[in-house]
Amino acid sequence: MRILLSNYMIAFYILAAVLIWILSGVLSGNDKNEALEDNGISKEIKESVSVRVIETSSEKKVFYLTIRGKTEANKKINVNPKTSSNVIFTSNKGDFVKKNDLVCSLEEENRSAMLDEAFALQNQASLQYEAINKLKVDGYRSENDLAMAEAKLKSADAKVKMAQNELNNTKILSPFDGYIEEVHVEIGSLIGPSLPCVTIIQLDPMKVVGEVTEKEVGKIEKGLNVEIELLNNKILQGLVKFVSKSASPLTRTYKVEAEVSNISGEIREGLTAEIKVPVRETTAHLIPSYLLSLNDSGELGVKIAIDNKASFKNISIIEDTPEGLWVEGLPKITEIITVGQEYVIEGQEINY
Repeated sequence: MRILLSNYMIAFYILAAVLIWILSGVLSGNDKNEALEDNGISKEIKESVSVRVIETSSEKKVFYLTIRGKTEANKKINVNPKTSSNVIFTSNKGDFVKKNDLVCSLEEENRSAMLDEAFALQNQASLQYEAINKLKVDGYRSENDLAMAEAKLKSADAKVKMAQNELNNTKILSPFDGYIEEVHVEIGSLIGPSLPCVTIIQLDPMKVVGEVTEKEVGKIEKGLNVEIELLNNKILQGLVKFVSKSASPLTRTYKVEAEVSNISGEIREGLTAEIKVPVRETTAHLIPSYLLSLNDSGELGVKIAIDNKASFKNISIIEDTPEGLWVEGLPKITEIITVGQEYVIEGQEINY
């Protein structure tokens, strides 16, 4: 919509310049020429004219491909327990948690006792293995007896590990730094592996996701530095992290993901944002639209001062902004005639 409106405005400026050219040149040109010829004055010879000028300098101008999208959490997962029991603790919605922080806790029930029992059996099996190994060295036990003792010890070790994991599973930890987005259980409720305890989202870094057409996708590549502009006009620096290799079968567009730092967490998920991809860089002048004019051939340009003489310079409008028109075709430093431009022609001496 913005590009379409800009094109309409540029067309309007050109049309206005054409009308001025017609009114000042075509309609009155014959009368002026006749008057000059009657007085014996050649059209190429003019008296010096007083004008006013403004000096403008070219600036680096970057043109962007703007991709409209929205912010998305870098990660968003439901955290489920690996065992079943009653809930005795949960984090609060909105809490910030670090990786491995406790987010939910379940009743241990008899899990500690089971671990103690497993340790006891492990200790017994270890002592038995050591005794049989010593007797085997002295020739009182066979290799088969030692193998059986070793198997019992390994079984006891496995039971300890199993009991330890079962106890540890009553403590549900955050898998990464993030925010508690949802709490799905109440204290005292029974949950198991199929029921989530909390939902955690990671907002740093934040993703910005948009779609581009097949004509635009070739201008974007992974690793490209981009600007991210939010609705509040805040501009952040980002990086393209993903460009889809296949188009959506429904929209025939390609998904683009950029990443932006969000250490403070102030950027929320679901915000409207724009990914601005640099596609061309040039030097241009920013000028008011009323300075546009046309030469005798109907070409668009501006009248400038060079060595105290008027000169017409062709220009190309490359962008229309609320501040003015960005144009190409002028020298790096240019003095543009602002007052008196309608009274001077190419090569005429001017005072300013």
